Amino acid sequence: MSQETKVLIVTYYWPPAGGPGVQRWLKFAKYLKEFGITPVVVCPKNANYPLLDTALNQEIQEEIQVLSVPIFEPARMMNQLIPEKSKSISRGMVNTQNPSFLERILMSVRGHLFIPDPRIFWVKPTVKYLINYLAQHPEIKLVITTGPPHSVHLIGHKLKQSRAVKWMADFRDPWTEIYYHKALNLMGWAQRRHLSLEQKVLESADRILTTSQPTAASFQWRTPRPVSVITNGFDASDFEGLSNAESGSNDKFRITHVGTLMEPRNPLVLWQALANLIANKKALKGLESFAQDLEIELTGGIASGVLDSIKNQGLSKQLVQWPNCSHDQAIKAMARGQLLLLSERNEADAHHIIPAKLFEYLALSIPILALGPPKGAIEPILKESQAGVYFVQGDLEGVEEYLYQAYQAYKKSAPHTKQHVSNLPYERRNLTKSLAAIIKEMTI
Repeated sequence: MSQETKVLIVTYYWPPAGGPGVQRWLKFAKYLKEFGITPVVVCPKNANYPLLDTALNQEIQEEIQVLSVPIFEPARMMNQLIPEKSKSISRGMVNTQNPSFLERILMSVRGHLFIPDPRIFWVKPTVKYLINYLAQHPEIKLVITTGPPHSVHLIGHKLKQSRAVKWMADFRDPWTEIYYHKALNLMGWAQRRHLSLEQKVLESADRILTTSQPTAASFQWRTPRPVSVITNGFDASDFEGLSNAESGSNDKFRITHVGTLMEPRNPLVLWQALANLIANKKALKGLESFAQDLEIELTGGIASGVLDSIKNQGLSKQLVQWPNCSHDQAIKAMARGQLLLLSERNEADAHHIIPAKLFEYLALSIPILALGPPKGAIEPILKESQAGVYFVQGDLEGVEEYLYQAYQAYKKSAPHTKQHVSNLPYERRNLTKSLAAIIKEMTI
């Protein structure tokens, strides 16, 4: 039997944190043991998470050792002073188009006082703690950091300088190329500081990990270090036991979106297309009951501008809105859909984004309607899996025709059960196998 490998995983997001940020390494940790790797997880103690999902605590296996290091977070004070704005920014709901004066002030403070992010105060105590821990556990030869928050990568950088360990930096999202970085309104010196820290990580880490090929390509020209891609995915076990009522509900022509829907991702063309179909119900065959059958179900944080757009198109009666919920409830909400919506910004720097929810959409085998920029990273995945269609934001004619055809198919079909496809390369166990191979290569 081969010798077991022990690795240190440093992450800010860990249960009871909710949202997509926690899923990637929670699932990796869950399956690494199957491939001869023992994870030791380091996370903050009493973190100020913008979303909570206590049910995820049940997914932490007993054999996983979790080390907690206290954290000081300025966001706690901001939450007390201006709770709604502070929490919205923490969740990534940043109004980059028409920010209010208060939003501009908050983003400027965040960008200039807390570089690279407000979790920077966790770096020093965690480095101190882990230097002592690694000295007592010389069998650990690899440290993995995952961001955002990208300040976590600075922990990896310090540990590599202080201890004889290798270091993998996992970028779930880009750093300076993420869309909301522009909203920080950085002065020249602050932008240079961000770029310098990012470059330091790219050049110092022994391996860079990203979630999409475009992000990997943008890093490869900036560092001689190897860059690998392991996408996000879905855990087949999360979809076991969905009842027929929860999987394939046919009571409504339901267009479903689960997760945060920010104003820059507002699918204006979709709302317009739906309004056009309702208005043309007499001119187009088979639309007589379209307005009654249609339901727009949005679960999660929804920007006010998105809700205003729906209202302005006369679709308020079709809207069903639910607040943030547990991961388990989110999957049930996805499973109720007839169409699953993905919407990305129609901007050049958005082409490398692959929303984590895409892979759970794939697991349900429900048609996906995706909107985004030209040559978006979502498009080839949809084509490869034949799981849906991809339109460039603004293609009103294409979206309207697709919705019309989808509704006609809905009217002709009987209720149907959708099942996940367990052999997809995006299944968490398969993705963990790829990660384990890289870890073994780095720790030989």
